[in-house]
Amino acid sequence: MKYQNRLLAFFDILGFKEHLRKKDLDTLYLEYSHFIDKANQDIFGDVKTIYGEPTISNFNKSIIFSDSILLISYEIDTIQNINKFLLGCITLMQEAIKHGFILRGAIGHGEAIYDEEKNIFLSKEFAELYIKESKQNWAGCGIFVNDEIEEKIVNAVFGNRKINGYQIWNVATNTLLKEKVYQSNIRASSPILEYKIPTFDENYWSLNYLFTMDKNEIEKLWESLETEPKGKQCTTQKFHDYIFSLDDSGEVFENLEPIDTIKVMQTETGGRIKFEDKYGNATDYQGQNITIGFI
Repeated sequence: MKYQNRLLAFFDILGFKEHLRKKDLDTLYLEYSHFIDKANQDIFGDVKTIYGEPTISNFNKSIIFSDSILLISYEIDTIQNINKFLLGCITLMQEAIKHGFILRGAIGHGEAIYDEEKNIFLSKEFAELYIKESKQNWAGCGIFVNDEIEEKIVNAVFGNRKINGYQIWNVATNTLLKEKVYQSNIRASSPILEYKIPTFDENYWSLNYLFTMDKNEIEKLWESLETEPKGKQCTTQKFHDYIFSLDDSGEVFENLEPIDTIKVMQTETGGRIKFEDKYGNATDYQGQNITIGFI
């Protein structure tokens, strides 16, 4: 099958040789297969909305070769397809860390041919993404596209309105708890951020996968990066610190226990919402009647 006008992602597992050196093959297989099973169930497959309704999946095609993952979006003729792809990649990076693996990736635009029966995969753009992925000295994912596609991505994520934001309501009392309005795309909650990727000479858009991660998982990431060469732990921590130096890093509440902070990651077609406890880890409503409305 030929895929045209698609966003393409190439992800590689950092330190996979170290995994092979430290673990026997059967143990590594079990750990990796658990990660892939979870990804197939919640990220690659036919996902559903929070109300249990079927919706378009994050990716048109996902292909796994050893420690490499190739992803193909649906045609980017709608902003929904772009946003689902980007948010799906963010979720994949987060899920990998939960299973003890760190992904580094590169996203581009182009076409590909994949013959599943003959197991033939061809794409000029993926060959370029392989090179760009390997040049990044961090645990992150850069977006490398031309100006036209970049404009499409930025419009899909942020839209072209001058004012954006969200409202947090207590449904039980019909009380507005917080309203956040912003006029800039430079904020901690942005799904993508313009950033100077380590070893590259200019700024590129990058996936903001750290904003909604649990503090426990971030600590696990730092620990895993300690053995990575070329200072990848330091460069990734700098990206993390930059994110949380920006505005809109979450709304803190004193009377919504166990909820301490509400984080909202918004695109033009939806968003991701995280309820955190006072330790920076995800928690549930536990009786709190909270709803989020987008402005």
